[in-house]
Amino acid sequence: MSSFFSIQHIFFTALGYSVSYVEFIGTLTGLWCVWLAARDHILTWPVGLVNVSCFFILFWQLQLYADMFLQIYFFATGVYGWMFWYRKQPENEPVYALQPRQRWGLGLAALVLSAITGYIISRLHVWWPGIFEHPAAYPYTDSLVAVLSVMANILLAKRIWENWLLWVMVDVVATVIYFMKDVKFLGIEYFILLIIATMGLLKWLKTYKQQSIVTK
Repeated sequence: MSSFFSIQHIFFTALGYSVSYVEFIGTLTGLWCVWLAARDHILTWPVGLVNVSCFFILFWQLQLYADMFLQIYFFATGVYGWMFWYRKQPENEPVYALQPRQRWGLGLAALVLSAITGYIISRLHVWWPGIFEHPAAYPYTDSLVAVLSVMANILLAKRIWENWLLWVMVDVVATVIYFMKDVKFLGIEYFILLIIATMGLLKWLKTYKQQSIVTK
């Protein structure tokens, strides 16, 4: 069964690029999860759990350890969301924004946490060579993606429009990393997510500005 999830276990080849089963399933469920979430569908949670499980295995094989650990966070929030989804009450809450001081603080925190996480990730193959046989690929850039993803998820839950700005940054960096690691199928997914995040950013920012005009 373990060989099925190997990136060497090829599902199909398109335009000279070989797509493994784990990359295909992870990418497909990732896009499906976003589509379901946009429609407020309960299946977004189980589909999301399959997605992050595949990505956990994929990122471990690609030595993208920060992204790998990030999937644990997403798995936990996915289980929580699935358990409490039926209690969710639709709310027409307004869109909020960060204060200038909060933006500076968030940016500084992102840099510091990414640096600390990047250092830890870069040393995993030294501290635990039995588990991490190879050095991490792009440890600091990968850590930046992980840190910004966690922050964006928190801001999204609080309906703060800057969450989409962070997601745009995440998707841009992630797209470049995945193409450089030659997982083009996954890179294409994140490029699509970049488009979705850009649309979300424009929509939420427009909503926030309209609210500001009404409240004046």
